Amino acid sequence: MPERINVNGVLGPPEAAAVSPLDRGFLYGDSVYETIRTYGGRPFLLRQHLDRLRRSAGRLDIPYDRAPVDIEREILRTLVDAGSPETAIRVVLTRGPGPIGYDPETCGPPTVVVYARPCPEIPAAWLREGVDVAVVQVRRNSPSALDPAIKSSNLLNNFLAWQEARRLGAYEPVLLNAGEHLTEGATSNVFVVRSERLLTPTLEEGLLEGITRGAVLDLARHDGIETAEEALTADDLRRADEAFLTSTLKGVLPIRRCDGWPIRHGRPGAITRRILALFEEFAQAETKTGSAPGSILR
Repeated sequence: MPERINVNGVLGPPEAAAVSPLDRGFLYGDSVYETIRTYGGRPFLLRQHLDRLRRSAGRLDIPYDRAPVDIEREILRTLVDAGSPETAIRVVLTRGPGPIGYDPETCGPPTVVVYARPCPEIPAAWLREGVDVAVVQVRRNSPSALDPAIKSSNLLNNFLAWQEARRLGAYEPVLLNAGEHLTEGATSNVFVVRSERLLTPTLEEGLLEGITRGAVLDLARHDGIETAEEALTADDLRRADEAFLTSTLKGVLPIRRCDGWPIRHGRPGAITRRILALFEEFAQAETKTGSAPGSILR
């Protein structure tokens, strides 16, 4: 299926897209982004993602309202143009072009890039059996340095963690903060189940407030599952009864092993399976797919 890129309203194939080499997003990583996916061809939780994009831009003083195009409109236009059955969309908002140097006063207007590609498929075996994670030596950025709560395009911290996980043969790295507490994965939030309680690190530990993370917490609470956000250690993950990852493109993805050792029995437990079912029902309801249960996550 084709990939399409939209730069400030100009749509075309990736090889035709162009951003100025003097764009601050290219020069300094001075940009923010969101990843959105479709279910049944419809964007999932689009409003929440756009709200977070605006918040991230605000944290960096990138003037969201000065964007040269309507971002939501261009997302929908690019989605139609891509024509994939299911689409992954990356939206990047930069401060725009400007002279070399840190002073942003003469920069802009902002640059908007919308990249649409076929949504990566999660193998059924991963949902059924889980994936492997590794607690890596790379530490999460401190909120007092580059706050992970800003969904910034400056992703070297995540990339270095991902490289380490690949060397260890793991699918996803899990990062600790300077206090040795769990934060998140390079591309995901982390949940553990212990004594039938669903736990995830607090935002104060230094992590992104994931859209899927929030949806899972709400779904679990409404279903009567006891949940808590609290400080967790690597051993809380390794010794968990169950564990899983959440993200826009992964949805809910069980963890089977951490650092090479099985999580409990090494397969998804009852609460993880329940969360998977609740999330699937929610995605179908939100996008009004009308599809048979199980179809949109395969």
